[in-house]
Amino acid sequence: MADAAVVSWARRAGAALFVAVAVLGITPRLGSQVERVGPGWVAINFAPAMSGRTVLALPPVGTASAPTHRAPVQLRLELRSLDVSALLGDGGRVDAPRLEASIRNDIQTAVVRAAGRLVLLSVLVGAVAAAVLPRRRFLTILVGAFGGAVLSGLLVASTLPGFDASRFDELTYRGPVTEGSKLLRQLTSETSAVGRRVDALAGKLAGLYSASVTDQLADDDEVLILHISDLHLNPIGAQLARRLAESFGVDAVLDTGDTTSFGTSFEGPYAEMLADFPVPYLFVAGNHDSVPNREAIKATPGVVPLNQTSVEIEGLVIAGFDDPVITTVDDVPRAERERRQEEAAPRLRRLIQRTEPDVVAVHNPVILKQLMGEMPLAVGGHQHQYRFGARNGTLAVLAGSTGATGLGSLLVDADVPASANLLHFREGKLTAVDRLDVIGTSGDLQVQRHTVTEEDREADDAPFIRRDVDEAREAPPEEPGEDESPDQEPESSTSTTTTTTTTP
Repeated sequence: MADAAVVSWARRAGAALFVAVAVLGITPRLGSQVERVGPGWVAINFAPAMSGRTVLALPPVGTASAPTHRAPVQLRLELRSLDVSALLGDGGRVDAPRLEASIRNDIQTAVVRAAGRLVLLSVLVGAVAAAVLPRRRFLTILVGAFGGAVLSGLLVASTLPGFDASRFDELTYRGPVTEGSKLLRQLTSETSAVGRRVDALAGKLAGLYSASVTDQLADDDEVLILHISDLHLNPIGAQLARRLAESFGVDAVLDTGDTTSFGTSFEGPYAEMLADFPVPYLFVAGNHDSVPNREAIKATPGVVPLNQTSVEIEGLVIAGFDDPVITTVDDVPRAERERRQEEAAPRLRRLIQRTEPDVVAVHNPVILKQLMGEMPLAVGGHQHQYRFGARNGTLAVLAGSTGATGLGSLLVDADVPASANLLHFREGKLTAVDRLDVIGTSGDLQVQRHTVTEEDREADDAPFIRRDVDEAREAPPEEPGEDESPDQEPESSTSTTTTTTTTP
């Protein structure tokens, strides 16, 4: 009898699991509920996910998502069609307050209707799943239908607790390189800085609508700098930098070195790929840039060398300092590299005192370790990984390798991203960093936005400036503890990112 009871309960548990998998796996794929929201039609869908996110989609421009709630459920809103005449009105332009008001009137009803459709479909799927079970009875089908309704109800309800509209400031974009700027600028406008769920979604949908009808990307109050680094002779990296500069409408490109790799005269012609960018191309040399190659790059039309000088871009003062170490001829030990960096630091300090820059550009961040607190922001490269931190009131931001670590990336099919940073400034102050990663020859773009807060500026979390590292082969060094020698080698680590949207 005991064995029979165990078998019976096991069979029931297996049946319940089968129904649950069917409901959660099939129902979200049966199609979204398309609802009229303001002047457009939006497809709304709930689905299980690895984390709680709200996704805003505008095919073929791309998708942007934010971690707005705790439950592992994705709420997706996709713009399907738009009444442009209703959107633009009599004045021929988007009236943002009116647009948000019209969306706000519809969005709550639309989401509730989408949730109701999901529950009804779950009832049907649960009943069908129960009907195909062996030894089924009519009661089994009713239980399956009821279970489907409960599961879908819990799925929808779990998106409600802990909803945080401010997390829209941490958007992640996926889509074509050429379209990313349009969607990001509209979705990160200040008009949507609201706390309630309905207001937040209304503001973001208004940005989605606006992005579908306008190519106007200019923001007179914002200065955009494309920060690239470590091209390492990769021609695709140089082409990507040019394309990003054009697509995002930046005010300047800032290259923090290791543009070449081996120090040979054969690398000189690579500088031609940097000629005549649509905006000023600011250059700071790295340790792989030999003296002849530094001179070739600095002589390239459109390139502005920044070594021990500064330049003003739309009111933003940027100072630069070439790396004092060159490793293309000799293998310079780490201790010797750090000694040369320390000897050069006073010259960098005098440059900062003389120019009072908003941004200091270097290649190897180790030169900054005695200077943190003497400038608002420092940027660099060298480590081939994105880093963000602060110390003594100075923010430090490193770009990954825009050349995807160099020519070797052309010879293997590896998911090593070509990386760059888009730096946003207002009144000389860094307000946001967009981390741009492009993977593979298909050109999949992912943008992860970090909005800079006062807590960021006051933090003490920049260990990557403490010691020199061998590029792309070591993790950023942590602070030495009582039992750790300062000369102890850090453990190796690698970091890769994957995307799923392909550039047309």
